[in-house]
Amino acid sequence: MPTLLEKLDANYLLGCIKYREGYALYALPLGWWILNFTKYDPAITSGEDATTFRNGVLNVLDAEIERFLQVIESDKISPADYMLAVNIPADDRRLCFFVDFDTKLYINGYLENVEPEAYLPDDNWRAELGFPADYLSQEFRTEFGL
Repeated sequence: MPTLLEKLDANYLLGCIKYREGYALYALPLGWWILNFTKYDPAITSGEDATTFRNGVLNVLDAEIERFLQVIESDKISPADYMLAVNIPADDRRLCFFVDFDTKLYINGYLENVEPEAYLPDDNWRAELGFPADYLSQEFRTEFGL
């Protein structure tokens, strides 16, 4: 299993997911932060990737949240692993995303040429550009030193 440093070297992006009032930090490739990958790339449904990409969780609707979280469990970052990354440039350690499955809020702080906030699971979601760290609980910020 790659370390956080190896993941960041491979262009993984950091983000936080809130579910059932709990917060967790993850390092995932950009495509995994796109919650409705079918909308982003409709061709995925006609290929082999439809069952292999994220174990077939192409659109993270309510019924798929727990399955999606199981798929990304190995990409969860512990506070200790995050603290070991202090020698990584600040831009690589910054949170790019905040996904709140409880309130259906998606915060995009990754201001590059892709707009993952445009590919939400359904119309019940809202998206904003912003600073994901601003949406974390104080306890979680303290635990991770954010």
